[in-house]
Amino acid sequence: MGILANSLNEMSEKLRNALTELQEANVRLQRDIEKEKEQERQRIDFFTAVSHELKTPVTILKGELECMIFEVGEYKNRNKYLCHCMTIVKEVEKLINEILLAAQMGGDEAQTTQGKLCLSELLGQCCNRIRGRAEDKGIELIIDIEPNIYYFGDVYLLDKAISNIVDNAIAYSPTDETVKVCMNDKLLFVENTGIHISEEDLKQLFVPFYRVDKSHNRDTGGSGLGLYIVKTIFERHNIKYTFENTEVGMRFSVYFNETNK
Repeated sequence: MGILANSLNEMSEKLRNALTELQEANVRLQRDIEKEKEQERQRIDFFTAVSHELKTPVTILKGELECMIFEVGEYKNRNKYLCHCMTIVKEVEKLINEILLAAQMGGDEAQTTQGKLCLSELLGQCCNRIRGRAEDKGIELIIDIEPNIYYFGDVYLLDKAISNIVDNAIAYSPTDETVKVCMNDKLLFVENTGIHISEEDLKQLFVPFYRVDKSHNRDTGGSGLGLYIVKTIFERHNIKYTFENTEVGMRFSVYFNETNK
């Protein structure tokens, strides 16, 4: 009887462990299913937004070309409207490139080419590229970059992310304001004055195609992919970042967790 009792206890313990493992596996499976559903929903939302973003410029382009073909009214001046069509084509080309990069970075199998790079030089080159736009808007660009700061990462992707941040600061700052770009040891911050964003919009800024300007006007905003690309690139590198209102404007801070001088 004692041996039988021990056998039953042992069997009961094994059965309990098996049930526990089964319950844990079921919980993990449910989480995986929910994750897959969420990813599928995000994919559908992404491609729906892509279709919407491409539909407008393609419709405009088609309409203007048809009017030129049939020589309707002012569209008889083909040279003028051909130039306008080329501008639209370039905008669509830029949008498609951003969509491809966003789709690539959003995939689970996205590859990065890691190597040692100089953040100081990368940031300096980015500021030089954007300096002309700042001058055109009458924006004072203040640059304070500590030399010889190195990081291990993908130089192309990090250049893209940092360029998007600095470009946004210039693009969305009012005329005659200030943009400050500062790199000191492990911290990069880009701060622009004269503008604030509501907390509700701040929570959504890194969502693909989200723009504060609900009209999606190209003259007042980009594609809505810039900060989403920044987010995905930084997540690939495990880089922490914040974007917040300050007393004088907006501040984007990037915390590089590994630097080698």
